[in-house]
Amino acid sequence: MVRSAQGHFEKSFYQKFKLYLDYRECKKPSLYVSDNSDLSILDYLRFKTMESLIPIRVSDSQLLEMINDGDSENKEVEVSQNNPAGSESDLEPASDNKIVKGINAILSQAIKSLASDIHFEPGEKSLRVRNRLDGVLHDVKQLNLSEHPEILSRIKIMSELDIAEKRRPQDGRIRFGIDDRLVDIRVSIIPTDFGEKAVLRILDKEQLKLDLNSLGFADDQLKSFRKNITSTSGIILVTGPTGSGKTTTLYAALNHLKSSSINISTVEDPIEYNLDGINQTQVKPEINLTFAAMLRALLRQDPNIIMVGEIRDRETLEIAIRAAQTGHLVLSTVHTNSAVSTVTRLLDLGSEPFLLASSLKMIVAQRLVRRICGNCSTGEVTKEENSAAVQLGLGDTSNLNNGSGCEECNNSGYKSRTAIYEILNIDDDLREIIHSRGSEKDILDCARLKGYRTMKERAVDLISERITTATEIIRELGA
Repeated sequence: MVRSAQGHFEKSFYQKFKLYLDYRECKKPSLYVSDNSDLSILDYLRFKTMESLIPIRVSDSQLLEMINDGDSENKEVEVSQNNPAGSESDLEPASDNKIVKGINAILSQAIKSLASDIHFEPGEKSLRVRNRLDGVLHDVKQLNLSEHPEILSRIKIMSELDIAEKRRPQDGRIRFGIDDRLVDIRVSIIPTDFGEKAVLRILDKEQLKLDLNSLGFADDQLKSFRKNITSTSGIILVTGPTGSGKTTTLYAALNHLKSSSINISTVEDPIEYNLDGINQTQVKPEINLTFAAMLRALLRQDPNIIMVGEIRDRETLEIAIRAAQTGHLVLSTVHTNSAVSTVTRLLDLGSEPFLLASSLKMIVAQRLVRRICGNCSTGEVTKEENSAAVQLGLGDTSNLNNGSGCEECNNSGYKSRTAIYEILNIDDDLREIIHSRGSEKDILDCARLKGYRTMKERAVDLISERITTATEIIRELGA
């Protein structure tokens, strides 16, 4: 081994990587490096010492002196002839290698199966690993609870987090290599009763749908959406709960709009995917780089189109309205349940009705529902499915479809998802209602006269078109 019983490393190891761990001044090691140090080993050192090592830069001569003159506490054991210093087996001892390979296998399998999230959940007796596939969590494996500390340490090292911090939530990011490409993985770690839980959000750009035609818009909806996003000013909002595909819809719109003749800028929390040809900035509340502060700055950057990740407070809303009224197209999201209720939410944030009415162009509400697996689609319908269809008011149940479950869809009967949309176009009549603080019922009644359809009504179309099932619609939208 390259380490002594005290955890220090051999002189030959330090010489190979041109760095030095000094334990003399305190119990925690100090890491000294020079301009010629090989810092590729840094993650490994953090993993083995269980410390958040911050490199201290010294000259080459000082570093050489440290390596040669380490005191007796830093003297290491002799290297075995069968295990030369610096070999791959030294750098990945068996127990460590097992953890590294195990986590890599879990990440690879999740990416290949198109999972959106991986959950590492410690319990009283085991560490459970679950993947979220098409919006639903599935058990992957149960690991020995004794492996939990090393697994969490490895995840923290990969995401450049503090491995010594176990009491507070931490957020990080991993760039994971698979099939000659890099996949971004967002990491969230929180403390629980049985230890730290980690959730890894997979952001695979290869699976990102940036074609407006493939998202799930009905033909009339797509035509209306395309028309509105080509406006030179105004606010277009996409609304729905977390995980409903709002960001994907906005990214697809930006991808459709981008060109060498316009300036598109975004402010996001966080940046989920890097888009070519678009200027993206992530908010950092710890340095007061908030949505509002960044939005103000963007207005001085000569933008044509601005995408704000979320409107969550009055200040951001007011600046977005100001931007829309001064010749900018603003795209953003809000957390509401429907397009109609979004107007009430914005007024509750403190917006002046006449300003909101004159700025809004379109509100798009959406959800994601699972599609019936094409490989095991049967056309046979269970009593439960038939009952769900009747519950949704589907008059004709003869054209229903179902999936029996197969290996390709993880025996769920569903594979991939599609979005269901409802679109509220803000015309002069609706502006008048908003201006006068009309109720949601007033807005809905007026929109109905102009062909407005709710998500549930659109969902019934998807059932009739044999794209999804009534039980799936009820699961996502309710009865």
